[in-house]
Amino acid sequence: MTSSDSQEIEEYLLSLEDHLLKRYYNYVNMTQGRMCKIKKCLISSLPSDPININLSILNEAISQIKTDIRFIFLRRDDLIGDLRISEGKVAGIIAYRLARAHIIHICRTCNDCREKCFTRLNLIIAIRIGFDYIHKKYYDLPYKLRQELDYTMRYRHVNQETLGLVFDTFNNYKEKIV
Repeated sequence: MTSSDSQEIEEYLLSLEDHLLKRYYNYVNMTQGRMCKIKKCLISSLPSDPININLSILNEAISQIKTDIRFIFLRRDDLIGDLRISEGKVAGIIAYRLARAHIIHICRTCNDCREKCFTRLNLIIAIRIGFDYIHKKYYDLPYKLRQELDYTMRYRHVNQETLGLVFDTFNNYKEKIV
């Protein structure tokens, strides 16, 4: 890998980090605009902050994403020679690392509530950011596929590579997925 390639990768990773932070905060802010099912008010107007983002864990997850991508570039240079990584593979890394990190914490009042407004929020945000990366909308997927992806990521062994194949499949599918 040339120093020019290395510089391009680092520029890409800095841009990706900025993009991921913006998307993450965008989805958290969208959550703040939802209604509390019990109090019948906007979540953002509740007396205590229902959502706490652990910034050090978010930054660590993004650091792991960048490291994973660097390793793929290095491995590809030695084995394949083509430095291009598919969008799906990057989306798989993003979704995997964000979903595995415990970034979002819910306040005790909301955790004890009988209505769960924030069920699987961390996982859903991770998956949505992965789909954003491949220019697809999470809610354009049929409900059953969303359920299957959610279930698989929560209860089955998946890794970045497997998720990369899943995102590549969705990315390459031109018609509406039924």
